[in-house]
Amino acid sequence: MSRGWDMYLHTLDQYLTRFPGRFALVVYTPPARRIRDEPLWSVLERGLGLNGPVVRGDRVRLAPEGLDPIEGVADYVAPHFLGVRTGDGLYRFIEGSKSTVVIGHHIFSDSVDPADNERVWLGWLVALFEPDDSR
Repeated sequence: MSRGWDMYLHTLDQYLTRFPGRFALVVYTPPARRIRDEPLWSVLERGLGLNGPVVRGDRVRLAPEGLDPIEGVADYVAPHFLGVRTGDGLYRFIEGSKSTVVIGHHIFSDSVDPADNERVWLGWLVALFEPDDSR
């Protein structure tokens, strides 16, 4: 937690400030490992449809393949971390240890199926970082 503590505290602040009293669907994926030679964060930025570095406060549009676009504000940006706040969620992308990426979103919408949403995000993450090169 020493490396991710600031982001977790910031996420708690965003929840209490922006979504008080609402319950979140937590979308967590186990770490996906990078198997390419390209730097992990570059692969993630490209996979999210970002064209360059993001600064806190920037309006962003994430376009992960196979998912609906996500439009919001970069509410947390630090080396190895990206947080995007939308009207109905807090999207979190974290570079973990040993060249892994973890997703930890908090979605405040009753119309999202938890299992399906987690499956879709995990599928996206695996396709991005662990491609099947046998095709």
